[in-house]
Amino acid sequence: MVYVLLELTVHTRAQYKDIVYLQNNIVESTNSSLSMFDLQEVSLVKCGSLCLLNQCCKEFLYSRHNQRCIGVHFADFQSTSAIISLAFSSFEGMLAYQKGCENGWLKFNGHCYKKSSSKATWANAKLECQKMCAYLVEIESKEESDWLATTFLDNANCKSDPFFDCTAWTGGNDLDTEGQYKWDHSNTLMSFTNWHYHEPSLGNPNQALNKDCIDMLRDGVWNDRPCSYLNSVICEKSFNKK
Repeated sequence: MVYVLLELTVHTRAQYKDIVYLQNNIVESTNSSLSMFDLQEVSLVKCGSLCLLNQCCKEFLYSRHNQRCIGVHFADFQSTSAIISLAFSSFEGMLAYQKGCENGWLKFNGHCYKKSSSKATWANAKLECQKMCAYLVEIESKEESDWLATTFLDNANCKSDPFFDCTAWTGGNDLDTEGQYKWDHSNTLMSFTNWHYHEPSLGNPNQALNKDCIDMLRDGVWNDRPCSYLNSVICEKSFNKK
């Protein structure tokens, strides 16, 4: 397996966008079943630019032989727009260029993260992330939780009450079954938790019934609260998944 870096800078709408692609000489069939575009006689730079300008483009495939360019969609964010399904055999001789984190996104352990400047209910926060082919953050370790808090939440402008300032939604919830917390996007039960010592609210059933969504406080610990609360939004995307 050989990796080559391809770095592009694209000027659009009075802004410069930068991206680094990682070339993989092996095209994975599991990662290449959904095509956003399939073009002929396109340069390598143009192909990379087309993928860069679309947040739902996960990677692109390119053939130097016939200048064929295929943009690959995130498999778990299929839209109702035209997605071309291609047989793996049609990718023969093509190289895959995996996208890195886009402008405004920060990388940690192979995932990309972005905090929105606006606040939203949990449901609207989920939709905001989905528009970028991302999802509400799913936290898998203490290291990740601490990094998110330090990077996006804890700052000198935070007010004194840690429960109502400098907080952000995660994808965690128990909307389906009370007390059974899972991650929304992956639809998996939590294997790691980092609750505040007074949380979750299951010890007080009257309160727990209204607190089905999980947010993160400035020190990285978690709290459950009503999903209607207007909270900051942290989105996550992984280019390593299908």
